[in-house]
Amino acid sequence: MPDTIIEAHGLKRYYYRGSETVKALDGVDLSIRTGEIVSILGPSGSGKTTLINLLSCLDAPTEGTLMMAGQSVAGLSEDELVEVRRGVLGFVFQQFSLLPTLTVSENVELPLMFLRRRTDARRTAEVLRMVGLSDRASHLPRELSGGQMQRVAIARALIVDPKILVADEPTGNLDKATGESIIALFKHLAADKGLAILITTHNPVFGYETDRAITLEDGRIVKEENLRKER
Repeated sequence: MPDTIIEAHGLKRYYYRGSETVKALDGVDLSIRTGEIVSILGPSGSGKTTLINLLSCLDAPTEGTLMMAGQSVAGLSEDELVEVRRGVLGFVFQQFSLLPTLTVSENVELPLMFLRRRTDARRTAEVLRMVGLSDRASHLPRELSGGQMQRVAIARALIVDPKILVADEPTGNLDKATGESIIALFKHLAADKGLAILITTHNPVFGYETDRAITLEDGRIVKEENLRKER
């Protein structure tokens, strides 16, 4: 499919403890399209974190093939994986991880410093507008609500212009209403910007607000549900 941004076949990740083989991921086939929001569900130990780490190029598979934005990433060195992450991926985590002495704008621009890219006030303003924080640009994190801090974290991920947004428990520290507003923001970004968005969550209510829900158990996909028509 021409709009497939992630494609995995036979993805495995094994760990070895002496004579014991731990099959954290045991043969996963998965494809994700541009503009699609996919939730990864499952109990602790099901393989969620392992799968998201592989799809984020934070870890390498033991076996299998993985294509990201048309590029094969299985077998790449760590330096090569870093380059893939820089050009393709943006990350949002449960902990907002904002620097308390920097303004909202400065926190958003931080990834550009690490990538040795110039900041652009117009681009920063555009990203803050996307997440509904135009009027908070000069505020410090302590002056924001939890939902606003998560929006800053999302803006920080967007500033590098990623093709894929990986959100690991993005609503974990938020109340229900604020979590719903973050999911609504993800839907807007997917529809308006064509972002593929991967969400891990322990909350099935939010998990079933996506286009597709994938449930893992013992390192394998046990259920895959198309939810787009049900919303």
